[in-house]
Amino acid sequence: LSLRAEHGLAVQSMAAAAPRFQALKQRHENGTAPRAISSFQLFQTPASLAARMVELAGDRASMCVLEPSAGLGRILDALAPCKPAEVVAIEIAQQCADELRRRDGLRVIQRDFLTVNPLEIGQFDCVLMNPPFTRGSDIKHIIHACTFLMAESILVAICADGPKQNAILKPLAETWIQLPARSFSEANTGVSTVLLTIRKHAKDAQYLRS
Repeated sequence: LSLRAEHGLAVQSMAAAAPRFQALKQRHENGTAPRAISSFQLFQTPASLAARMVELAGDRASMCVLEPSAGLGRILDALAPCKPAEVVAIEIAQQCADELRRRDGLRVIQRDFLTVNPLEIGQFDCVLMNPPFTRGSDIKHIIHACTFLMAESILVAICADGPKQNAILKPLAETWIQLPARSFSEANTGVSTVLLTIRKHAKDAQYLRS
C-alpha cells in the first residue's frame, strides 16, 4: 500500500511538472532558449536587441552584409526579412558553423575572425556583430571589422561598457547607446554593454585600416 501511495504521488508530481518541461523543450526547438558555449564565448543576442541592430543599419535590401562571430544566428534571424543582396557569416566554433550551414543563401566561413582579411572576402556595406568580450576581445574584433567596411558604410556592434572600450571605441562611434542593465540576463551574464555604430566615410579610410 505504501509503495502504491508513493507511486501515486510520483505520478502526480511528474504530471504537474510536465507543462514546464514541455515549455523548455519548445524553447530549445524554436531557438528562444539561451544557449552558451563558454569555450567560444557564445552568448546569444536577445531577439529584441538583434532587431534593433538591424534597424540601425538602415536600408538593407541591396546591402552586402558581414556578421563576424555569428554564433547560432540570432542577428541573422533579425536580418532575414530584409532580404539583403549577400550575407557572409564567420564563426570559429565547428558546431555553430554547422548549424549556420543549414540556412539557405548564407555563406559560412569557419575561422577565427581575426585571421580573416578583406583581401580574402571583400568589403561590405554593413557589418553587424556581437563579438566576444573576454580581455578586451570586443575592441580587437570591432577595430578589425572596420577594415571590412566600404566607403559610406556602417558597422553596428555590441561591446562591453568598460574604460578601455570608452577610451578606444567611443571616439570612433557615430552613436553610443548604453544598454539597460542585464540586457544579456537570459544568457546568464550581467556585463554592462553598449550598442554602437561606426560609419565609415571616405575621409576615414586611413584610421580604419588594420
